[in-house]
This record gives sequence, structure tokens and C-alpha cells, in this order.
Amino acid sequence: MTNTKGKLVGINVATGGLLWERPFVSSNDTNSITPVLYRQTVIVWGNGGPTTAVSVARENGQWVTDTVWENADINGRMSNAVLSGDIMFGLTSRNSGQYYAVEAGTGQVLWTSEGRQARNVAMTRAGDVLFSLEDDGELVILRASRSGFEPLGRYTVAGDETWPHPALSGGRVFVKDVSTLTLWTLN
Repeated sequence: MTNTKGKLVGINVATGGLLWERPFVSSNDTNSITPVLYRQTVIVWGNGGPTTAVSVARENGQWVTDTVWENADINGRMSNAVLSGDIMFGLTSRNSGQYYAVEAGTGQVLWTSEGRQARNVAMTRAGDVLFSLEDDGELVILRASRSGFEPLGRYTVAGDETWPHPALSGGRVFVKDVSTLTLWTLN
């Protein structure tokens, strides 16, 4: 399953053939998010549009997709989101970038941070800790909390724009900016 400029599509991994498609229009030519799979639901978002959860099932020999929920308050652009249990965490493009937590099954927003956090983030999870690499080179480490925005620390880890996800390995974090790869160790 992936998204294109105008559609959400399901692809047969073995053959590359199209299984299903449905309209999903983004107002931007770049729709580079990675959808989140939650049980039998695919959660997607695009620039300026609502975050949408879609169920995908096979019924009577046909693939069927149905909208489970939509939430215009957590729209995004190029940031990814991660799951921790039944909660999805990410960064909405609203208010110049707000972190959020939403119930993945219902779309109910649990909390949003103050605005002006970042333009984009690349986020990954390790246990109940989230590593959010902001596009300006700041790594925000936060607790995967359903009750509020809980940053544990903020560290400048790159001197240039960062787009790739931080790579975690043991007590190490690899950070790639536009021209360098840096290794940071965690204590």
C-alpha cells in the first residue's frame, strides 16, 4: 500500500500488480509520507488535507476500502508518524508545526503541543520513547505519552537540514544531514 499524487493504492508485493485504488488528493506534488498500518486500517495524510483512516478488506473476491475516520485537525505535509500501542504520534503542519497524539482506532486527538515546533520531522520509536529529528537538525526525545507533550531532551545533532529518520542501534543514534553522517551515543 502506498499513496501517489492523487490516489491511495494497494500493490501485490509478489507481482507488482494493482490490487485496489481509491482517490486521495494532496494539494502538493510531493506526497512523501509513509502511511501507518494499524490493525486492518491504513492511516494516511497529505499536504493540507485531513488525516484519514481507511479499512481494507477482501469481500466476495473484491478488494473494498472504507473510510473509518477523518480528522482535519492533524493534517500533515512531509512528516511521518509512529504508533505506540493504540496511539499514533506525529507532527501536524498546523500552527507552524505541532506535535500530536491521536487514538489510532478513532482519530480522537489526545493532545497537541504548542505551535512553531518544526516544519517537518522524521520520527522513530524505541519502547516508550520517541526520537523526533526536526528538519533544522534538532533531535527531540520525548515520552510516548497519551496525556501530553513530554519532551525529555532536545539536542542539536546536525548543522544542516535533516530529512532522513534517525537510525537507532543499541545505545547509538546515526543522524544524516544533507552532507554528513554523524554517530551519537546515548548514556
